[in-house]
Amino acid sequence: MAKGAIAPHHTKTIDGEWDADRAERALGDDDGAAFRDAYAYVDPESPERKTGAKFPHHEVSSAGDVGPANVKALTSGVGILNGGRGGADIDRSERKAIYEHLATHLKDAGREPPPLES
Repeated sequence: MAKGAIAPHHTKTIDGEWDADRAERALGDDDGAAFRDAYAYVDPESPERKTGAKFPHHEVSSAGDVGPANVKALTSGVGILNGGRGGADIDRSERKAIYEHLATHLKDAGREPPPLES
């Protein structure tokens, strides 16, 4: 089972408005597989619980189906890794892997990812 930073994968992307709250509500609370599809990080201590999932970046339908990665969410995620909005409460060893996940989707969208700052 995937835990911690989720390995990069390729997917379709969308460049539209991003509503993280709506996407997270649509996922429900206990679907580890969907969490691994929609987030870039899942808490290793509770991979089946949404409470430890971080860096949401995929659109989610009202039925809970995970869709394309959202460019605004991806860019925001990199910004948070770089300290924006107070940064992220994650183990420093996970930063690079989370960045690679988000950067892969940005490249899928034809975008140059912002650099990961130390």
